[in-house]
Amino acid sequence: MKKTNQYTTILAMLGITSAPLLGAGFQLQERSVSGLGRAFSGEAAIADDASVLSSNPAGIILLDDSSYSVGLQYIKPNVNLKGKSGPANASVSDSDVATEALVPYFYYTRKITDNISVGFGMFSSFGLATDYSDSFAAQVGTDLSEITTVTANPSVAVRLNEQVTLGVGIDIMHAEGRLTSDIPNSGGLNALDLEGDDLAIGWNIGILYEISEGTRLGLSYRSSIDLTIDGSAAFGPLKTKFDAQLEVELPDSIEFSAYHELDDQWAVHTDVIWTNWSKFKQLAPTTKGGPPIPVIQENWNDAFRFAIGTTYKHSDSLTFRAGLSLDESPVNTSDRTLRIPDGDRIWASIGATIKLTDNYNLDIGYTHIFADDVSVYSEANGGNEALFTGKIGGDVDIIGAGISGTF
Repeated sequence: MKKTNQYTTILAMLGITSAPLLGAGFQLQERSVSGLGRAFSGEAAIADDASVLSSNPAGIILLDDSSYSVGLQYIKPNVNLKGKSGPANASVSDSDVATEALVPYFYYTRKITDNISVGFGMFSSFGLATDYSDSFAAQVGTDLSEITTVTANPSVAVRLNEQVTLGVGIDIMHAEGRLTSDIPNSGGLNALDLEGDDLAIGWNIGILYEISEGTRLGLSYRSSIDLTIDGSAAFGPLKTKFDAQLEVELPDSIEFSAYHELDDQWAVHTDVIWTNWSKFKQLAPTTKGGPPIPVIQENWNDAFRFAIGTTYKHSDSLTFRAGLSLDESPVNTSDRTLRIPDGDRIWASIGATIKLTDNYNLDIGYTHIFADDVSVYSEANGGNEALFTGKIGGDVDIIGAGISGTF
């Protein structure tokens, strides 16, 4: 069984294969178990626990006293590919190329006055983890990819009047990762082993508009983050090291959510997220004194994510939720390669919250992600890797459990 660390963001930029079927491009939604159970629908407006901080900092104004949410999500992809490689069109295939992972999160909020709340969150919002078999990498080149990002997000919310609350936050992101690859038929002379990390700053802002006690709208913006991944690249069988660097801009995004209570038991909620993936034009890592790493053109499009869900309050101690989502891929069909073979996907989710005591709730959630096979036309990587044409596809199961409440 392949193993990986917790995962998420950017060394995907160094030209490694994205874990398809999780989120558009290499974006992750898995920031809370309560959200998982409703396919992350209505996240910027619901505010049923402290995890609302990750979608809309203004939403923490709705939480009482000191609130918290902590949990863990297990992601189990089943992603396979097959096709033809090289001038001889040799048949190649691989299985379980996207590795399983654990994604934790933590949130804490505190009401200072009736009109001011503060909070702090730690979560991940981009990532991938892939590991091709040695035999496949020997023919095509792509091998190991391990990426981790953690975002610390201090936030404050200020109620402007009875209906409008404004929230702002700072994103402090740490990204690190490693990739390895081989150039087919080179005898290991051009093998690459690259790793690096960076710490960068962004920001987010949100507005919560309360139409009535049971109906509200949320709108939030999360800024782009400029990363300069500094590290080293080792080449060849002797692992000769050189300083390496990659500059890349993670996309900004806008989220709009609506929440409406139909009666004392039923509520509906919806969500639209726009992500500015058109910023992602190319992969251009560089080395100081080392062999050149080919520039790869990506030319992605902006993408939308649409979600709808429902919540059913069975009793004071038991709440059920469910949701569906369509996650668009930003990858142009003509530009899809083995590096990031992304495609559209559909989420189907269920979940529940069980009230254990006055201060502790148990949150559970499950999502199955469906995706059709998508065509991968070629993987040239600047002419240094074997041509590949074929299809990649599969599905993903996500299970989460957490504790939330107030004290």
